[in-house]
Amino acid sequence: MILNKVNGQDYVTLVVAGARSLANDFERINALNVFPVPDGDTGTNMKMTIEGGASEGLKSKETKIGLISKQMARSMVLSARGNSGVITSQFFKGLSLGFEGKDEVDVKGFAEAMLEGTKKSYSVVQNPTEGTILTVMREAGEASYKELTDTMTLPEYLQIYLDKAKESLDHTPELLAVLKEAGVIDSGGAGFCLIIEGMLKASKDEIVEATNASNISIVDNSGFDADSELTWGYCTEFILQLQNSKVDIPNFDLKVIQDYLETIGNSIVSFKDEDLVKVHVHTFDPGLVLTEMRKYGEFITIKIENMNVQHTENNEIIASSQEEVAEPKEHKKYASVAVANGEGLVRSFKEMGVDEVVTGGQTMNTSTEDFLNAFHKIDAEYILVFPNNGNIVMAAKQAAENYDKAKVYVIPTKTIAEGYSAVSMLNFECDDIDEIVEAEKEVIKNVSTLEVTYSIRDTAINGIKIKKGDYICIYNGDLIASDKDRIEAVKKSLKKIKDFSDKQVMTMLCGQDVKIEECDVIREFAETLNSYIEVYPLKGNQDIYSYIIGIE
Repeated sequence: MILNKVNGQDYVTLVVAGARSLANDFERINALNVFPVPDGDTGTNMKMTIEGGASEGLKSKETKIGLISKQMARSMVLSARGNSGVITSQFFKGLSLGFEGKDEVDVKGFAEAMLEGTKKSYSVVQNPTEGTILTVMREAGEASYKELTDTMTLPEYLQIYLDKAKESLDHTPELLAVLKEAGVIDSGGAGFCLIIEGMLKASKDEIVEATNASNISIVDNSGFDADSELTWGYCTEFILQLQNSKVDIPNFDLKVIQDYLETIGNSIVSFKDEDLVKVHVHTFDPGLVLTEMRKYGEFITIKIENMNVQHTENNEIIASSQEEVAEPKEHKKYASVAVANGEGLVRSFKEMGVDEVVTGGQTMNTSTEDFLNAFHKIDAEYILVFPNNGNIVMAAKQAAENYDKAKVYVIPTKTIAEGYSAVSMLNFECDDIDEIVEAEKEVIKNVSTLEVTYSIRDTAINGIKIKKGDYICIYNGDLIASDKDRIEAVKKSLKKIKDFSDKQVMTMLCGQDVKIEECDVIREFAETLNSYIEVYPLKGNQDIYSYIIGIE
């Protein structure tokens, strides 16, 4: 039992238990959507984020809590997906700051670090909304710290923290009207409570079993046998502890490592955090990489995987789309990265000149590391990023902050429709990056988005009664119409848009389940409401949303 002191390995035990607790019930968290749409991903995002840190901790035998918490937090930052995932990663980043320089902490030190975690989480949200995971973190931390005594054990403190977190969570519908109307509590806060619950159990020596199959890493070697030829190379990842005996750590230039890696591999992601270097590289000869790296330090962790082998982790195919080692791309002043899901959308963005399209969006939010991987495939002075999903903007910004080979600007596109319009208007001819960025932000201000999907439960929102299976229409974040018939649902929506008669262009990005005949019916109806509007149907082939319609 972890009673009065917490060292590095104790901390790993706590975080791993918290990750398992969340993973065992993450689908319930996904279902806590305000809108009853089939793209709930809060639980998935938080799960994949904390599991990144937990996996890092399990690889290490480090006993100093200051060092191991820092390593785990860094992995969570890279693994972070969605707003809830980024906030979770920053909470643990704050914890590591509270533990900095310490071999172990007492209960008071642990409680103070929890408060630092909350502060760090709030710091990455520009306009914090109360009634969310942030509120649960803050209220639980402040209330439990007030009850802290000199004789309190860690299990006692975590029990109080959990009780206060649950009280705060139950109160979130009173702070956010949309939660109350939908009859749900905040999903991020609920996920956070599961993490704390797992940590509490671990502190009392209760075993948190990994009951969900997605927690288990499986390697299927059917893609590589005794007669196979290595065609993809090895995915090589490591954390390098720089050594004072080998380099001048404060003045060590990461470019020395990056330049070498570019001669022997690709898909390079690397960054330096004080005296530690994290590296990801695809190479045919990891041995050469490891030998070269020991010129600068010693390894904390190493992972090498044959990319011909289909490796499954957390139901995610890691090595299904690796690229062969390619010649470096031509240097350019401006480049762009966009997020899209659906072959039609990916193709459209490529045709409009986007340099790298990252697969992601609804249901599978792009991680910080996914963005970093995309940046490293580009040789440019400036990179513009189009997240195209409100839940991905924070991960994109986090990636931009961790990339130093180019100046990265995140254009805050919150929907595919905004991203499509912004990319179509992208103009690098003015040759002034500030003007380009401002022009793009002006473009997205003029775009309204109508999204059409189906309901996964009965509910009532904005006075609209919805039945499970009904088609629902969300306009600029507000649910405005519902109907059992999809075409009728869209018609209702268009009629409710007050300034539709003033619009000039309507771009219909059609999903996998939409036929051209249906698009024609909607186009004709739109023209009865506005005879001057130009309607452009495009086959996006996205899932979940039958239509993503940009109106401007």
